[in-house]
Amino acid sequence: MKRFLIVLTILILTSCSPKSENAHTDEKSLTSESERIDEFISQTMNDFEIGGAIGIGIVKEGEIVMEKAFGYRDVSRKLPATAETPFYIASITKSFMGTLAVLLDETEEVNIDDPLVKSLGFTLPKDINIEDKTIEDLFTHTSGIGNPAVGIKTAYKGNFSETEIYKDLENLSYPISQGYRYSNLGYIIGALIFKQKLGDDWKQLLKSRLLEPLKMSKTSARISDFTLDEIAKPHMLSEGVMKVGPFLKQDDTMHAAGGILTTVGDMNKWMNFHLNNGQALLSEEALDHIHSDLVGFYEKRGTLNSYGYGMGWNQADWNEYEITWHGGGYPGYRSLCLLSREENLGITILMNQESPAMNLIVDFLLGCFLEISDFETFISDRKDLITSRWKRYQFVRDSILNEGNKIYRFTRKAAEYEGVYLNEELGEVVVKSEQSSVKFTMGNLTFNTNYTGDDSFFYFSDADQLFGTIDFYTQKIGDDISSLDFSGLEFKKINERSNN
Repeated sequence: MKRFLIVLTILILTSCSPKSENAHTDEKSLTSESERIDEFISQTMNDFEIGGAIGIGIVKEGEIVMEKAFGYRDVSRKLPATAETPFYIASITKSFMGTLAVLLDETEEVNIDDPLVKSLGFTLPKDINIEDKTIEDLFTHTSGIGNPAVGIKTAYKGNFSETEIYKDLENLSYPISQGYRYSNLGYIIGALIFKQKLGDDWKQLLKSRLLEPLKMSKTSARISDFTLDEIAKPHMLSEGVMKVGPFLKQDDTMHAAGGILTTVGDMNKWMNFHLNNGQALLSEEALDHIHSDLVGFYEKRGTLNSYGYGMGWNQADWNEYEITWHGGGYPGYRSLCLLSREENLGITILMNQESPAMNLIVDFLLGCFLEISDFETFISDRKDLITSRWKRYQFVRDSILNEGNKIYRFTRKAAEYEGVYLNEELGEVVVKSEQSSVKFTMGNLTFNTNYTGDDSFFYFSDADQLFGTIDFYTQKIGDDISSLDFSGLEFKKINERSNN
């Protein structure tokens, strides 16, 4: 069976390999390419047990090659995904915000070269040196400001006020490396600066300055603009069963570094705009600035070798082709947008299920349109490598899970762990007892747990394969529970029971 699948894949890849410089420009060739991609995606979903959906958007020289979704937006109800199905794209939002910053700069509404120290509207702790930093540095991850509490509140917890965020920025920020250090914080601060200067929040600015002019009518930074039935729900494969998880995002956790829902149809418009194939909202010089390596670094993601970062876009090479790209990830979602500006090619991949298949699909789609040697062998080797690594990861993960799922006798009543626990940076978590275990909730995040002895609980999230331990502590042996440790952070108990 394995040999049959490899042979089938090679046959598909051989037919997809470029044959001449102009092979993909005429309508007949693009139609043929689309059919071959259909076959490959369907086969890949079968091979990697993808029960959710994969959305594919491809543009080449201004033409739409593909605008299609495969699979289900909700497999439990057999609701299919389409080209108009909204997917959460997480950090691809940064490509929108970086573009918005350059647009506002070109219209002279915001000067991204302005000193950051005069633009913030709040005071940072004295040990953070931003004297030589500008607004642009916020969007290239080089501001030198750290504050994970703001990132977690805006991405996961929600239910916060703008005043609270300003207070956290003033009191909980600390200095980090002055060089490139990827985080959400710069984009969140940048959005606050835009609002201070222009009056509108980032969501309204994005809509009026980019989404409406580009006619991206199925794209929004507000969950409330959609019905839950429309949205591609997160899927996960758990113990051989495909499950649909809860949709965790709400309007107040759609933040400027990861807060957009969109479709493959709208992403095709977004890519054509950046390839200068449509609406001329920006000058060519501005587009070049967005897609330049304003800051240098090196990071390898599969076969993408990133060497720099622009305004919300990574700069990389793939088999000697220059690629500008950004990805996104969140529990139950993976997304990727790639451009080859020299080849006038754009590719978007949207998924509502965690899977290493993303890496293989990237290589296949790029290879279908960019000349590389021995394409079929390259993809076959990549598939073998990705599959073997995934199997090793699954083995290690399952071993940990099996240990964590062992049944232990409680040394105290489950209700004794109940209560509200407070961390000064991250806020409150709520612990509730449920039969033979406890449920741990922090904002929109909820984890079920298994007791593993010695006041410790094992937690696991199917959606993003996250697992670990939550440890409870007492002041002295025999005392009541007084605190818990989650991911190395201490939360102190502030009351015995949650009122929720």
